[in-house]
Amino acid sequence: MVSKNHKKIGKLTVIAGPMFSGKTGKLVALVEVFTRMGHKVLTVKPAIDSRYSKNEIYSHDHRKTPALVVDGLSPDHIIDAITQQGVDKVIFDEVQFFDKEKVLEIIRKLKKLGIHVIASGLMYDYMRKPFGATPELMGLADERLELMAVCQKCGNLARHSERVRGGKFQVDVGAADKYIAVCERCHKIYK
Repeated sequence: MVSKNHKKIGKLTVIAGPMFSGKTGKLVALVEVFTRMGHKVLTVKPAIDSRYSKNEIYSHDHRKTPALVVDGLSPDHIIDAITQQGVDKVIFDEVQFFDKEKVLEIIRKLKKLGIHVIASGLMYDYMRKPFGATPELMGLADERLELMAVCQKCGNLARHSERVRGGKFQVDVGAADKYIAVCERCHKIYK
């Protein structure tokens, strides 16, 4: 028998994979399913990701859903903005672009409030180095889903994103204009 004072604890689901593996499309599908089930869902995105839309998450296969942009606010302000919506599920898209410490704190606090958090992002950057909070979130996750893409060079399963135009900085937001999905064997780092 569960005590009436027993507080519901949230959970963390993390979806990770390279570019073009269907992460954002999966999130849009989850929003649709959870909403049909009667859940109140809020999608959150970083302002830096304005490739297709400023206030929606938008997949490479053109699926979209509205999103709250929260960059620049303190963790407490972000949590207030989220909890004022009365949601029981919060979805973070492109979690690797959020400030690592800030997003980890927000997700921990949301879980303590009994909210199911779903975070999606790249595990590795184009140099195959850990990217943002995603690897740490995978370690903290109650549920994990690692997606694969198809290698755009040989057709095998792809775990990596390759920046086809080179560059020096870890963050260079782009889509098919700058990146392809590749397998371990085909991956190259261009200068």
